[in-house]
Amino acid sequence: MTVSSSMDQRQRRILGQPLSIPTSQPKQKRTSLISFFSKVSWKLRFQKREPLKNVLFILAERARDPNANKRHTAMRGLGTMAREAPDKVRKHKKIVLDLLVYGLYDPVSLEVIHESMKTLTVVLGKIQGKGLGSFFIDITLQTRTLLDDENDSLRYSAFVLFGQLAAFAGRKWKKFFTGQVKQTRDSLLIHLQDRNPQVAKACKTTFRACSPYLKLRKEYSFQSEEDQRNTKLYWQLSHYHPEILQFFYANKIL
Repeated sequence: MTVSSSMDQRQRRILGQPLSIPTSQPKQKRTSLISFFSKVSWKLRFQKREPLKNVLFILAERARDPNANKRHTAMRGLGTMAREAPDKVRKHKKIVLDLLVYGLYDPVSLEVIHESMKTLTVVLGKIQGKGLGSFFIDITLQTRTLLDDENDSLRYSAFVLFGQLAAFAGRKWKKFFTGQVKQTRDSLLIHLQDRNPQVAKACKTTFRACSPYLKLRKEYSFQSEEDQRNTKLYWQLSHYHPEILQFFYANKIL
């Protein structure tokens, strides 16, 4: 067997599925190796310039596979596609977004949900939030439910994605997103003091991104429930994050 033939077989094995990792290795190390080979697999596909329709067909099959590991691989593959071929992703964004939203609502695997959120952050950045359509609602509703998740990584990615959605709401979804932000305000305040410093930092950034949606309506009376909640907001920000309160005042948000 020639060296070239041996390399072709090895490449096909990598492209076909992750290499098996000895079970004696620590779980974290096995996971990192699988992650590495998964990235190598999709990069090799793009280097070979495999037709995008073929790649999307493979990813679409894996995204709906009963096996959670394959669904996770599909979400990761979409992320690689967004980084390696952003123009193609913009061209087929409806298909890509449909697969990612499907992963975002995965009923079993938190890993699939997390990978979907991370990839959505990349994809939304590449398409600049254009042409999201009703996907905007689907993404926002599910992301908001994950802001209080017990998993630090999920919370972090949820805050990053939610902050990004704030920038892409536009006129079409402004009213809807304003309602979502108001329902999320307590979570935003709580996680400014999140036990995980990275989550707290992401929350702070998202709070600022969402601040235009927190503007007060003049027709509210001082005794309204809305004003009582705003009094609580003033106190918490002045006590824990005076710099954010100053930012709100400077931008005439409060």
